Amino acid sequence: MGPHLKAHRLSPPTMALDGLSVPVPTLFGADGSLDLGKNAKFARALSEAKVDHLFVLGSLGEFPSVTESERPRLVEIVIDSATGATDVWVGVGAPSTRQAIANADSAESLGAAALVAVPPYYLHPSPGQIERYYRALGESRTIPLLAYNIPSLVGYALPPELVHRLARDGVLAGVKDTAGSLASVEGFLHGAPAGFAVMPGDDSLASEAIARGATGAVMGMANLVPRLCVQLVQSARMKHGSAVANLQPIVDELVAVSRAGPFPSADKFLAAQLWGADVGYRAPFDPLTPEEEKAVLGRLEPLRPKLAPFLGKSA
Repeated sequence: MGPHLKAHRLSPPTMALDGLSVPVPTLFGADGSLDLGKNAKFARALSEAKVDHLFVLGSLGEFPSVTESERPRLVEIVIDSATGATDVWVGVGAPSTRQAIANADSAESLGAAALVAVPPYYLHPSPGQIERYYRALGESRTIPLLAYNIPSLVGYALPPELVHRLARDGVLAGVKDTAGSLASVEGFLHGAPAGFAVMPGDDSLASEAIARGATGAVMGMANLVPRLCVQLVQSARMKHGSAVANLQPIVDELVAVSRAGPFPSADKFLAAQLWGADVGYRAPFDPLTPEEEKAVLGRLEPLRPKLAPFLGKSA
């Protein structure tokens, strides 16, 4: 831990689980080692664009590729680099309860504002085992814990009734739902206790989910054009229908561009293309091949005029 501890390292700010959360990529050097300078610069740029939360070590952050010794260094540098009102959420989920607790203890001690945990993956636990995992993870926490529903990668979906029971018992403060459907988001909204935060993790669902009661959205496209996503989430929360009608289709087109290449490498490539981010890769998630670059750029070029108003010196 560096000698220049920020004030919020010792006492993280109490912030609502709402607004725009950005699942930031993890950036590496030319040799594949963790590059703290690149991650610091990226975090500052997003903070200056006035995103509400930086979500470190999520799926886009390649959390399974980050080693146990690298995790605290990455979390520390992002927290130190966040400016203004932007706070930092940290992904702590793991295949074992013991490892998830260790991740959570470290993140909380470093000043994380919230924890986000996928349920155990690879081997599929029973509902009872999932519940005990979250209860153990939530014990003695002074910061909010959110469940992370992403069945395409974990291998199974979290049942809303289980999540709501844990919420009523004070274990969970919210859920990030990346199941790919509005029906799944609505499943977590319906029957949730008061104050429970539901945030979609699919960019294309952001505005509609907020209209139906979500407190905000987790948007990977904010890494590419942060001000576009800031404006979309703000407009959706303020029920500015005309603005939402203009902004959400641009986000949807940007999602299609990112999907023209492999995840998460295409997102890093696009961040470099659109606002000059200094990115870096770790195998097996290598830089795009020339053919992949051509495919992504071919989808990007027609969209550039629509993105131009949201791009500039401050990203």
